[in-house]
Amino acid sequence: MFPKIPICEVCNSQPAISFSFIDGGANPGWKFTCSCAEEEMYYITFESFFSAPPSMVDWLAHMNEKTWMNWMDFMNMMDRFREATQSYGRL
Repeated sequence: MFPKIPICEVCNSQPAISFSFIDGGANPGWKFTCSCAEEEMYYITFESFFSAPPSMVDWLAHMNEKTWMNWMDFMNMMDRFREATQSYGRL
């Protein structure tokens, strides 16, 4: 799916499988994670998010309805994800 497989930002050892909102611990916020995230409040699997362009649009619209959504944090995570997957300039 991507030029490089992203590694979980929580355990730093397993391939990431989802975007997760971590609502506890020492470093809360949006991260790309494997199944190790214990403080996870919400997650979106890569399989679901990237399944098709309409799915991505639907997820973004759905997340916009969440009163707790922090778009700056989410987009900072997406920037880290682009770097981790070597996805810059792939338009």
